Amino acid sequence: MDLFVRESGPVGAPVVVFLHGGEYSGQSWQPVVERMQRYHCLVPDLPHHGESSQRGRFEISGAAAAVAELVRSRVGSGRVHVVGLSLGAQVGAQLLASAPELVDRAVLCGTVVNVLPGARLTASLLGLVARISRSVTIRRNARLAGPPPATTDDHREHMRLMPAAQVAYLVEASAGFTLPEGLDKSDSPTLFLTGANELRFVHRSAAALAQRMPNGVDGVAIGMDHDWPLRHPDLFSRTVDGWLSGTALPPEITLANSRRR
Repeated sequence: MDLFVRESGPVGAPVVVFLHGGEYSGQSWQPVVERMQRYHCLVPDLPHHGESSQRGRFEISGAAAAVAELVRSRVGSGRVHVVGLSLGAQVGAQLLASAPELVDRAVLCGTVVNVLPGARLTASLLGLVARISRSVTIRRNARLAGPPPATTDDHREHMRLMPAAQVAYLVEASAGFTLPEGLDKSDSPTLFLTGANELRFVHRSAAALAQRMPNGVDGVAIGMDHDWPLRHPDLFSRTVDGWLSGTALPPEITLANSRRR
């Protein structure tokens, strides 16, 4: 499918594709994109989100395929950097596995993978719960912490317009996401970040993903929560720039291993 895309930055500069979290849109990345002036930024609305809204079931593999199509159509034979948060990070990880030739370097934050034996059953049950009550994880986090100030109005509108059944599809897809087959074949230097305050299984997910990749690294943002990239755009943009350019990361970022690429 054709994704709605916000595009900015100098032509000919390194291209960065930003993938947003569940129930948000690409607009949520605006405070970060504004600080990435030496990059050419492509910011799509993922399928079933924002201006890319459609009917049917959201699937991470389908979203990754749509992003791959976007890259091929906008960049041609070149490679892009990929930045993702939460659901967008899962899409980014799937893209690394299914189309590794498209990705140069990547920064993926809050990437959760389900390592339980009954991953599919777990996902289905969570999807059922989401149909009954919209107070599932994504919405609970939004209510407790509140969306980032710059995107509050947009986020509330997206939540209002998204049907409960669609929320269930998102939860089911995210909860059922496992280590993508073929990820070990991707040699793209990839930084899997978590906020220090996130739950333990999120940190374990980052470590598992990094260990699966030849050039994967997991790291922690000191004192931060799950949505820190949106709440602290200056720190996050410096982190992304440091990783993409191969220069020093901010002191607030600690790497869990020594495989700095």
